[in-house]
Amino acid sequence: MLRMCMMCALFWVLASGARAQQACPWLTEGTAVTLLGGPVTSEVHAVSVGEGSCVFTRGVERDALVLRIEVGKVAAAECAIGEGVRGIGDEAWRCSMDVGGEHREVIRGRVRATKILLMLTARGGGAKLLSRDAKRSAVEQAAEEVAGTLF
Repeated sequence: MLRMCMMCALFWVLASGARAQQACPWLTEGTAVTLLGGPVTSEVHAVSVGEGSCVFTRGVERDALVLRIEVGKVAAAECAIGEGVRGIGDEAWRCSMDVGGEHREVIRGRVRATKILLMLTARGGGAKLLSRDAKRSAVEQAAEEVAGTLF
C-alpha cells in the first residue's frame, strides 16, 4: 500500500511538472496533417485569438513543407499584387512566387479588422511531397479555416 501511494505521488509530481504544448487557435494539428499529407511538427506563438502565429512543418529544414499562419493588426507585405480570392474574409489575395529556390503559395486578407497571412513554402525535396495544385488547394483550405475561426 505504501509503495502504491509513493508511486501515485511520484506520478502526480511528474505530471504536474509537464507542460502541454500550446495549440494553434486557428488551425488544428490534425487539419495541418491532412493538408500537408503527413506528420507535422508545430510551433505556436499566440498572444490572443486575434494575434499571433503558427508554423506547421512536414519534413526537415531543407526538405520540408512549411505552413505559416500569421494573424494580427499589421498588414502583410507579401502578395500585395495577385488574384482576388472570394470566400476568405475581405480583400483576400492569392499569389505564387519562387524565392531563393523555394516555392511559395500565399493568401493574405482581412477578417473584420484582423489581418491574416497564410504561406505554404516548399523547400528542396519538400516540393515533391505535394503537387503545385495540391499546395494551392492546401493553403486555400487553411485560409478558409483561419477566416472561419475569426468570424
